[in-house]
Amino acid sequence: MARELVDAVDRKDKKIGTIAKDIAHSKGTIHRAAHVFVFNKKGEIFLQKRSKRKLLAPGLLDSSCAGHVLAGESYQKAAARELKEELGIKKAKAKFLFKSLFIKKTRTYHNREIIALFELDWNGKVKISSEASSGKWIMIAKLRKEIREKPGAFGSAFLKLFRKFLKLKKA
Repeated sequence: MARELVDAVDRKDKKIGTIAKDIAHSKGTIHRAAHVFVFNKKGEIFLQKRSKRKLLAPGLLDSSCAGHVLAGESYQKAAARELKEELGIKKAKAKFLFKSLFIKKTRTYHNREIIALFELDWNGKVKISSEASSGKWIMIAKLRKEIREKPGAFGSAFLKLFRKFLKLKKA
């Protein structure tokens, strides 16, 4: 299996090279990712529970979909690809909201990503992939309560993005 290549970038998101994703995670090289928050007409957000086999945030609740921006790919194309691969949502154009630097270091990896967050209104079906063990729709008020009560049940990148999202929306 070929290694997944990503663009290495500086803190200003300027490309400085290309690197294998696993090497970026072990060395702490800044690279790009795209996350999408999917909402339905009831105002619920879809969260996926990551598979326990995933390296990053295994078994935790996370963004509706998320993934690395591949070498030479735009954030928008990565968001569209992840929507299709992880949720079965095709031909939907998510709206760009903001970018944020995310850093997390553990014993096994050093993840430094510039994450672009997108938002999508979607009232069709959602079909989760094998990258997730399950998924659920949840109202923002209930989600905020769950985060207060059990913050460890959520991926840290999701928590950072969700807090910035709430400030942006003044929710």
